[in-house]
Amino acid sequence: MILNDYLLHNVAEIDTWGDCHKILRVPETVRKHLNHGAQKRCLCAANCELRFVADGPVHVTLFSQQAGEYQVSYGSIMDRGLYPITANPLTVRLPINQELANTSPDLLINDPWSPRVIRVLLPRQEVTVVKVEGENLRPPLPEEMPSLRYLAYGTSITEGGCATRPNLCYAAQTARMLGADLINLGMAGSCHAEPEMFDYIASRDDWDIATLALSVNMMGFEPDEFRKRVGYGVKAVAQAHPDKPVACITLFSNGSDYCKPADSDEAQKTRLFRQILREEVTAAGQANLHLIEGPEILDCIQCLTHDLTHPSDWGMHRMAQNLSQRLKALLPT
Repeated sequence: MILNDYLLHNVAEIDTWGDCHKILRVPETVRKHLNHGAQKRCLCAANCELRFVADGPVHVTLFSQQAGEYQVSYGSIMDRGLYPITANPLTVRLPINQELANTSPDLLINDPWSPRVIRVLLPRQEVTVVKVEGENLRPPLPEEMPSLRYLAYGTSITEGGCATRPNLCYAAQTARMLGADLINLGMAGSCHAEPEMFDYIASRDDWDIATLALSVNMMGFEPDEFRKRVGYGVKAVAQAHPDKPVACITLFSNGSDYCKPADSDEAQKTRLFRQILREEVTAAGQANLHLIEGPEILDCIQCLTHDLTHPSDWGMHRMAQNLSQRLKALLPT
């Protein structure tokens, strides 16, 4: 989305009042049909970015009631600093890195990013943009960003839960390993596979490959309801884009696998939900619809934090390595 002279990435809609623009990752027409938790998470700026090119320092004004910090990247090259977001509008001056802007093209031959693109990497919280100002400010050109687009739908693990920074979540690291731009539709605690969410993903034409990680958040659902929802959704997305790979990921490894007796209700239901997703992918009969086993992506207990659900930074990186290899095999050569 272009707003004034900059690009809002991974933003479907903005709620504007005066000079303030609140970010939504999903349009309001879709958000209102989701469960209460997902309605809140749609307002979270997970892997949302402000992107722009300028000929001099840029002044960025943001605020968030939760306060926090954001990062900046020059194309694919990270700034080492952390920049504050406060509860009241705060303007931060971002310099131009002229040395990077003058980098030899030979060093960037395999990099889909131009180092001239300044990327403000927003945190996993509600963020309001007030203004972005700079000399000859403009949105990046398409050729200054990756042309490949990767869409990820899933739980807090996809959204970036327990990653210390947004760029370290498995979805962001997978996108980087693919040379792709990320559309993150992770919904922490609320990935309930609503038909409206799948219809929305199916309606979008701005992605080239998608993963649907379904879904530890649905362990409280009855198996028949889980089957109904994922069966509808995976087929709807794949049918709408027969030329694009859609990979369904079974439940990632968690405490049910590592710490519960195999005959416990939790462990048995985890295995059952994985089997249901396998069956529904097969039943859909779509050549572009693929199954990836979650335990082959999050493949050891050392990937997890102490809650035995969310990966650590190291676990996120290992997941991205495993997942990117499988997704590369699905992309055209």
